[in-house]
Amino acid sequence: MIVMVEHQDYHARLDGAATVLWEPLWRIRTDLRPVERALLACKPMRRLHFVCHGGASVLTTHHTHSRLQHTLGVFSLVAHFCPDDDLLRVAALLHDVGHAPFSHALEQLDGVDHHRWTVECLLSPPVADILAWHDLEPQAVVDCVDGNPASILKNRDGILHADHLDSWVRSAQAGGILSQPASDILARLHLAGPHLETDVETAELLVDLIAAEARFHCSSANLGPNTILAHLVQRLFDAGVLTPDELAAMTDAEVERCLFETPATKEEAQRLWYQSQTIDVQRLDNGNAPPGALLVEMDHLYLAMPLVDDRVVTQVSSRAADLLDESQQLRGMYAVYWSDR
Repeated sequence: MIVMVEHQDYHARLDGAATVLWEPLWRIRTDLRPVERALLACKPMRRLHFVCHGGASVLTTHHTHSRLQHTLGVFSLVAHFCPDDDLLRVAALLHDVGHAPFSHALEQLDGVDHHRWTVECLLSPPVADILAWHDLEPQAVVDCVDGNPASILKNRDGILHADHLDSWVRSAQAGGILSQPASDILARLHLAGPHLETDVETAELLVDLIAAEARFHCSSANLGPNTILAHLVQRLFDAGVLTPDELAAMTDAEVERCLFETPATKEEAQRLWYQSQTIDVQRLDNGNAPPGALLVEMDHLYLAMPLVDDRVVTQVSSRAADLLDESQQLRGMYAVYWSDR
């Protein structure tokens, strides 16, 4: 006797094929709207699954999650706190759609600007057509992505929002320093106006993660490979192999193929991919950089602080204030170079 079993698709798909989205880090299940499914299936969004969120640190660490996985984490947080805000949900899905291959790694290069590329993508087919078909104004989505007005997705107030929250917690999980499940942290967050608030203990935990992320950004495991990768891609630009505008539509794998096939970059690209343990990073407070070193200035760290009872945590916790100050001190000039080991 043959028993017919009703077909049910796998519940953790991220390509718009399912009517629900399961987000495994935050353990949030979200019913998807038709516009959200259509966006997840379009090429600009699919490309994000082949762009590493941590850039070239994918070569040296467990930070292997894609820009799309981060995006879906942000979307799930927004849908959790603002389930009926269609515009904000769509903006959360699209907020990173213009990221270059290897995410922020190539932002230091002239002509590489994921903010500009995101706006262009939102106002052009196929994304703009999908939005219009579902009665959403593309420019309104652009404004929402830019943090106008301030929302759980993004603000200009230096206060914790969903975009950075997902990055810090996801990074902490990859680095093995997340001391409690993300879902437990989520349960202690609430929305106060456009901002997320929590208790002092949870806010201090989040500041621990923020400070750890700042240290990671300045480490040899992250700053080293990302700086050398940017140097190699600049060689591709200089050799006329590709342009910044061509780069905008590429994936990590396509850039890797260019690096390995171009004579001007092939040898060092192989060393970057297979001998990354020989990269050193030195803070240049005093003294000279080693010969041949690449100099990079770390002048931007993500240090938005959580709120406690409508006050920034550093106003109510000396420990959080000390951690923020320590993180600020990481800004400065660094030398990246190949060692002899």
